[in-house]
Amino acid sequence: MADLHTADTIGKTALPADMKNALQKAYQAFANRSNFCGVDIGYRWRHGQRTKDICLRLHVQRKLPIDALLPSQVLPTHVDGIALDVIEAAYQPSLEPGAARRSTARQPFTMGGLSCGRSGEGAGTIGLVVIDKTTGKPGILSNWHVLAGPRARCNDPIMQVEERNDEFDPRNHIANLKRWMLDRSGDAALAELLPDQPWLPLQFGGFDSISSTRSAELGELLNKTSHSPNSAQARVDGRGLYRLQYETRPGMLEYRDIEGLNLVYDDDVPVDSGRVSFAGDSGSAWVSTTSGDAVALQIGGEIGGQITSSKATGRNKQAVIACEIEPIFEKLKLRLASFEDLLIQNSQSAVFTHHQKAQATFSHNADEATPSPLWPHPQHWADSSTPQPQQIARLERHETSTFGAQIVPMVRILPNGRLPAADLSSSRSRRYNIGHEIWQNRLYPALLDYDPNFQGVFLDEAIAQRISAADDRNIHAFLSRLINGSARFDGIGLKQVLASDFRGATSYFQICDRIEQLLPRF
Repeated sequence: MADLHTADTIGKTALPADMKNALQKAYQAFANRSNFCGVDIGYRWRHGQRTKDICLRLHVQRKLPIDALLPSQVLPTHVDGIALDVIEAAYQPSLEPGAARRSTARQPFTMGGLSCGRSGEGAGTIGLVVIDKTTGKPGILSNWHVLAGPRARCNDPIMQVEERNDEFDPRNHIANLKRWMLDRSGDAALAELLPDQPWLPLQFGGFDSISSTRSAELGELLNKTSHSPNSAQARVDGRGLYRLQYETRPGMLEYRDIEGLNLVYDDDVPVDSGRVSFAGDSGSAWVSTTSGDAVALQIGGEIGGQITSSKATGRNKQAVIACEIEPIFEKLKLRLASFEDLLIQNSQSAVFTHHQKAQATFSHNADEATPSPLWPHPQHWADSSTPQPQQIARLERHETSTFGAQIVPMVRILPNGRLPAADLSSSRSRRYNIGHEIWQNRLYPALLDYDPNFQGVFLDEAIAQRISAADDRNIHAFLSRLINGSARFDGIGLKQVLASDFRGATSYFQICDRIEQLLPRF
C-alpha cells in the first residue's frame, strides 16, 4: 500500500487518482468535526520546510496532544493507504475596512488589480476584466463577498474605491452587479461596467495582458496582481476543500466548504513580514509566472498568519486560499476581455458618450488634431495620474460646449411627482427674481436636462441631499460645468462661471444667488 508520493522537484505535480479518492473519503470522515478547516492534497512540512513528499493534509483550528483527545478523536495515520498529515491553520475571507484603506490616486481606467467594492461595506480587488458571454458586454470579476455579500440585489452599484471615505461617491461608480455564486465551486461575482466607463484588458502595475485561463498544478509558482504595495509570488502548496465563514444573510454567519488552492510563499521569494495576503486582497487574480495564464481568484487568507512557536515543527508561513478560475468562468458564463473587444467597442462607428470622449484625451499626443478612437497607451494612462496645472479663465458663453460630466447625481425620487416649490413671496423681491428667473427658468430645467431624476428637487434643499461627493469642491465643479454647458443660461449676459464662484454655497438657493450676483448690472 502507498505511503507517500514523492515529487522529483518542488514543481508542477500531477495528482494520482488514488489520492483524489482518498481526499473524498477523508472529507466525508472528518468534515463534521468542530475544528475542521479543510482537507487537501499537498506537500508535507517538517521543521518549517516544505519537503518533496505529497500526502493528505487535514487542516484544523488547533492541534492538540494525543493525551488531550478522546480515543474517538485520535486521527489515523493513513486514509486508504495514503499518509495523513495535520496542519494547524484556519481561514477567513477578508475585506479592507474604509478606515484602514490606503488613500491612492484615482485611476481613469478600470483594470484588473485595482480596488473595488460596495459603498460602505469595505473594499476588495478587481480580479480580471471579463466579457459576459450572455450579453457581450464588459465587466469586472471579483469575489461574492466583495461585490455582492448578504445584502446583494441585481444592479447594485459597484465602486472603484480609491479613497478612505466609505460614503457613496458617484464619481467612483463604475459597474452594476449582475450575477454571483457562493458554493463549492467558488466565491465570485460579476459586475457589468457602465456603458461609458473606460477600461483596459490589463492588470494594474505591470500592464500585463492575460489571454487564457487554465487549471493550476500542484507546485507551480503564481504571481498575485493586486493594488497592495507588495504584490507577491506563492507556490501552489495544496489542492482540496477549505472551510470559510461567511455572513450569508444580514446578521447570519455560515460555514461554506469551497474547492480551491492553498498558496504559500517560497523562501527564495522575499515577502514583507512573511505574509502574502493583506486585507483588501480578496478577489485578486493569481497568474502563472511562466505562462501568464490566470489560474485562481483569491478568496481569503490564514487567520493570524504570523509565525508562531506552536508551528515550529510544521508549516510556519502564512497561506492564502484561492478558488480556481475555470469553474467560475463556466458557471458565470464569462470569458477574458481582450484588446479585440476594446477595438469593437471603440470602433470608428461607435457612439461615444461625453465621459468616453473626455478620457480619450489620454490616448493621443497633444500635437495631434484628433484623439485616437482606440485604447490609450498605458504610458499615457500613467502620465494622466500626475496633477497638471490648469489656467482657469472666465470665457464668454459663445465659447461654451456640452461638458463631459464626471459626476452622477445621487437623487431621491419623490413619491408623488411633486414639482419643486420655490417658496416665493407675492412681492417683486430679490428672492422672487432669484427663485423665478434663475431657479425655475434656468438651473432647475438644466438639472432635468442632465438627469430626469432631479424632478422634485426644492430650491431651499441642501445640495448634498441629491449629489454626493468626497469634497464640496467636486460638487461645485459639477455645477459650474453644468451651467457652462447648458443653453438654459444663454442670452442673459452670463459669462462662464467657475467652481470657486460657489465656494461655501450649500443649497440650490445659494447657487442661484451666486449666479444672480454674476449677472451684468445695467
